Amino acid sequence: MKSSFEDAPNRNISTASNQKVSTRNLLMYSLGTFGRDFLYVLFSTQLLNYILFTKQISKAELGYITLIIILARIFDALNDPIMGVIVDNTRSRWGKFKPWQFVGALLTGIVVIVLFTTNLQGSAFVGLLGGMYFMFSITFTMNDISYWGMMPSLTSDEHERSKLMSAAQLVASAGGGLAGFLIPVLTIGAFAIKGSAIAGYKVIAYMAAILMVGFQLFTLLGVKEKSISVQVENKLSLKQMFPKLIKNDQLMWSCLVIILYMVGTGVVFNGLSTAYVYFEFGYSGLLATLFFAFLAVATTLFTVTYPWLEKKFTRTKMVYYTGFSIIFGYLLLLIIGLVFPSSPPQTVLWYVKYGIMALTLAIVGFGQGFYMIMVIAMANTVEYSEHKTGIREEGLFFSLRPFAAKFSSAIIQGIVTMVYLIAGVLTYTNGISALENEAAQGVITEDIKLNKINEIIESVSNSSKIVLLVSMCLIPMIFMTVALIIYKKKYILDEKTFNNILKELEERKGDKLEEIKADN
Repeated sequence: MKSSFEDAPNRNISTASNQKVSTRNLLMYSLGTFGRDFLYVLFSTQLLNYILFTKQISKAELGYITLIIILARIFDALNDPIMGVIVDNTRSRWGKFKPWQFVGALLTGIVVIVLFTTNLQGSAFVGLLGGMYFMFSITFTMNDISYWGMMPSLTSDEHERSKLMSAAQLVASAGGGLAGFLIPVLTIGAFAIKGSAIAGYKVIAYMAAILMVGFQLFTLLGVKEKSISVQVENKLSLKQMFPKLIKNDQLMWSCLVIILYMVGTGVVFNGLSTAYVYFEFGYSGLLATLFFAFLAVATTLFTVTYPWLEKKFTRTKMVYYTGFSIIFGYLLLLIIGLVFPSSPPQTVLWYVKYGIMALTLAIVGFGQGFYMIMVIAMANTVEYSEHKTGIREEGLFFSLRPFAAKFSSAIIQGIVTMVYLIAGVLTYTNGISALENEAAQGVITEDIKLNKINEIIESVSNSSKIVLLVSMCLIPMIFMTVALIIYKKKYILDEKTFNNILKELEERKGDKLEEIKADN
């Protein structure tokens, strides 16, 4: 059977196994992401809270911080495809993925410890933040590209890939969920370590670094890669990289959909929701954690049942089910937040509003499965590209997933800062951070600190809370609507199409291996 696959020069012919993923690989690969996601939640979703509630910053300094994060994230996003090329071109006794996973994990842990344990304030802190943020952009990318780039090399069977992705996502959710639970509780309010947000973040930083390196060892020492390839001498150059990405239209469209999802939901979890909970219900990390408890449970249940749901309803239908869940969930949250008035803490109306809003987030939690489905959709573009070009490059194409995350983060940071400035958040957080620092230095007691912070919370204007609420509900609704429209019009790799691609690839590979045997 002749095809253009056989005629292309300098090809990398992958024979990734279609057999089931071994229990060992399923477990060891998945465990590797627990510490990664714990650390990433600390850095990505808690960094702004760390700054707001432990540092004294002016509006201008917040602007500089925003600019630093945006530029670092754009740099990081552009660096991802480059790292993908480096991974694809790596040849070592440990393979092309594992060396970068280890080095990236170790260096990222050091960066996080330095940033979250400093006592610097004001412009000096802004300078340190700039250096450490750019360092994080490099070190975490080393680990992230190589970790997720390994997944398509373990199996090309779509159902097995879904199982592997589901297991990895479940462990990732556990790591991120643990961070989401512990960090607010141990840094904000009555349960903070040593009664101080400053001490709490220091302990959490060391914990995150240890967890990242420790759990990566499961993948490094336990995973046995099954993918083999015919030896390729020519390596992919940077000049070839971007045209290859652009030519994979399905990769680009799936990447755009993921970006829209990440921006829409990211503004909620990267600052707006936390500020809203503290201002509306009280300065307590436990309240912030419990507010998202139903969301976390629903997300976990979806992740566990996704392989079954995919078989019953198909992946394409699940994209729409999860997408509409996000839109409907935030619409309900907005209506409830506007209809129920603000009430004094621990009153009947306060409990009712808090409980109903928290319960409503379970609908949004089911919709969070949208991301996992789209990562699988992106993984399937590896075979799509191989079918078109005859070359298989997992690292290069999977570099678009973290590219999407980091490019989205830059947009998120700009949106969150804009909302904060409109809502006048700094007016209140600077007063809170001043009290946190006084308590950490022993100038005031923990009880005095909490009483004065409660006075600040009570002084937050109703307009500030409404700005936060409307922003954290309308933004994800709008972005998810656009994402679903693009998916419907542009993404073509449904189950039937993808299985046909796999079938033809296997036929081509069999023919090519027969030719190689005949030549020898």
